[in-house]
Amino acid sequence: MRKHHRGLGSVAAPALLLLLLLALVLPSTQTQSQKQSARETAAMAAEPARRLAGGIVESPGRENDLYIVGLARFAVSEHNKEANTPLELEKVVRVKEQAVAGRLYYITIQVDEGGAKKLYEAKVLEQLWLDVRKLVEFRPAEGASPNV
Repeated sequence: MRKHHRGLGSVAAPALLLLLLLALVLPSTQTQSQKQSARETAAMAAEPARRLAGGIVESPGRENDLYIVGLARFAVSEHNKEANTPLELEKVVRVKEQAVAGRLYYITIQVDEGGAKKLYEAKVLEQLWLDVRKLVEFRPAEGASPNV
């Protein structure tokens, strides 16, 4: 039995040595990957706000997206109820989005207001998991031309 125990001890010593070597090598490898991660984080921070969570991003090409048009119709309808106005949606001109506790849409809308074409900016908040769709803001667009 003793012989068997010594054999086990002779196997354990190299395994222990291997573990010690790995313990010395792995921290330097982790440090290199941590350095790489820090460089990547710094590079991401240097990118425009559109890459960062919470940044407002342009959404080109979504002006004719049926979902966005539905949000625009909702915004005009809610505004008409609140302000007792007869605005009619003509088209969506521009769309921006922001990730918040849900999704906030910034929609520039061209409307027909008594025969005149005018631009408005609407902010619509959606929180799908709460079944919430809310008009946050609806105001005339600043310095925008309806011929956009």
